[in-house]
Amino acid sequence: MRPGRIGGAIRAAVRSGVLSCALAGVLLSSVTAARAQVDPRILPLHPAYARNPTCAPVAATIPFDVHEGTRDVALSPSPREMPLNQGESAICFAYAAADMISHRLGRQISPLDVATKTYFADPERLTAIPALRAHLKAHPNWRADIAWSRNAAEMSNIGNPKLLPYFDKIEGGEEDTAALLYNIGGLCEDRDLPSNDGYRYADRTLRALRYRSRLAPRPLCFRSLAGTVPHLRDPRTDTFNAGWIAHVEARCRRVPLPVPLLPVSYRVAANQAEFAALREAGRPPGRRAVARILAMIDYALDHGRVPTIGYSWYLLEDRDPKDPDLHADHASPVIGRRKVGGSCQYRVQDNTGEYCARMREGMREACDNGRVWVDEEALRRTLYSVTYLR
Repeated sequence: MRPGRIGGAIRAAVRSGVLSCALAGVLLSSVTAARAQVDPRILPLHPAYARNPTCAPVAATIPFDVHEGTRDVALSPSPREMPLNQGESAICFAYAAADMISHRLGRQISPLDVATKTYFADPERLTAIPALRAHLKAHPNWRADIAWSRNAAEMSNIGNPKLLPYFDKIEGGEEDTAALLYNIGGLCEDRDLPSNDGYRYADRTLRALRYRSRLAPRPLCFRSLAGTVPHLRDPRTDTFNAGWIAHVEARCRRVPLPVPLLPVSYRVAANQAEFAALREAGRPPGRRAVARILAMIDYALDHGRVPTIGYSWYLLEDRDPKDPDLHADHASPVIGRRKVGGSCQYRVQDNTGEYCARMREGMREACDNGRVWVDEEALRRTLYSVTYLR
C-alpha cells in the first residue's frame, strides 16, 4: 500500500479505577487467542470466486497478547481494547499484513518485523524453502513484484530533509509482498519487538543508531542489506539500517512458521491515487472488477482467512483541508461480515489508532475501538485491492 495515512493520535487521558470482571475476561481470552490453533489447509491456487449469496455472518479475531507494548494503562482507550496501531509511521501495509499473518499463524506477529523483512530481506532465500516452490513457479514474476514494491517506497521528509532511506523514514509497501517475504527466517512475535504506536517502543534504539551511524566509516559492506534494491541503499543510511536489522534479530526469538504464507492478490489500480485518477477521468474500474474484489473477500472470510484491502482512509474520516495528502491510501484487514436490512456490511479493522469519535458521520456510530462496520456500497467507492493467504 502506498504511503498515505500518517495516523495515530497521542493518548493522554489517564484511566482510573480497577479492571472490571468483564475486562479481565477479555484479557484472559486475548492471551488464549495469542496461541490459537493453526488451520493446516492450503486453499487452492485458482478457486472459483463468487459472492456469498446471503451475506452470511462471519466474525474473525486477530490474536492479541498482553505485553510491554499493550499493557500501558495510562492511555485511553487502553491498548488492550484497540488493534495495534501504526502511530506516526506510514507503514499501514505492515500492520494490515501483520494482522492477516497473525490470524493465519495463530499468534500476534510484530508489524515492525514485517516491515523490516519487506524492505531488506533477500528474496532469493525464498527459493530455498520447499513449501514455496510450487507457489513461486505459479507466479514467475515474483522477483519483479518484490522489486516494484520496494522501488515504489517513498521517504518521509520529517527530520529527513535529504529523503534518505532510513528504516523509520521509509513509507509504503504491498501486503502480498510483505506476506511472501515473511516466509524468510521464522516468525517474530510482537511481545519481542513491540510495534504498538509505530516506533514508540523502538525510539531509544533508533536514536542511538542514528547517532552511531554518523560516526561510522564509509563505505561499508553489509550482508544484511545485499538483497534489497539500490533505491533503499545509501552510504549514509546503510550503517543505520544494518544496525536496525541486527537489533531486530537480537530481540526476536524466532520459531519456524507452522504453515507457509502463500498470498493471493488482485487489484484494479496500482494505488489509491491511480484509482482516483481513473474515476476523475471518467474511466472508473467497472462494477464487475470491484465485484471480483468483494467476491475474493467473501471467499477468504468463508474459508477461515482474514483478507486485507486497499482503500482510502477518507472513507472513514473527512479530509482536513490543510492535509496535503489528497488520497490517503490505506490498508486494513477485514474481520467480519453481516447483513443489515438489505445491505451487506464488512467490518474493517483500522490501524491508525484514531478515535471513533473523530470519524465521519455514519462511521463513528458504526465504530467500536477502531473496528468499523462499512456498507458494501460505501466500500466500493474507494476499494481497489484485496490480498488473502491460501
